[in-house]
Amino acid sequence: MLVAVALTILCLCLPIGTFYAEGMRMATEYNLWIYTMQGAKDFTTMPLFIILLISSALGLYSIFAFHNRIFQARLCVLNMFLIIGWYILFTVFSQILGGSNIKFELEFASAAPCFALAMYFLSYKAIWKDEKLVRAADRIR
Repeated sequence: MLVAVALTILCLCLPIGTFYAEGMRMATEYNLWIYTMQGAKDFTTMPLFIILLISSALGLYSIFAFHNRIFQARLCVLNMFLIIGWYILFTVFSQILGGSNIKFELEFASAAPCFALAMYFLSYKAIWKDEKLVRAADRIR
């Protein structure tokens, strides 16, 4: 889960896409804003930032919630849904802000939540495996 939190924080800090028109870079999209080449910042993509901020906070909290494994597993599922929602919203923003003659290119950081999603899924499976092991040990007593 720590790797998943690190990946979401990485995505929060780095650019996630670039808009090009006629071969020239027009704007760079971050999670918090879109930075145009004129130096203006447009905060229309702030919901992307909020979703990843909530996801990273919940992921960090779920690391320390190891005493309650079922709650920890539910937090992993919630984080998976948040990341899927981030990708849906990211796609919508990229299509709406792009337009017909503007080309949008993804950056490396836009793939980080996908890897975080895989890490949360692996964490979820490991938590349930551990929970089954504890329940089996309680049955033996």
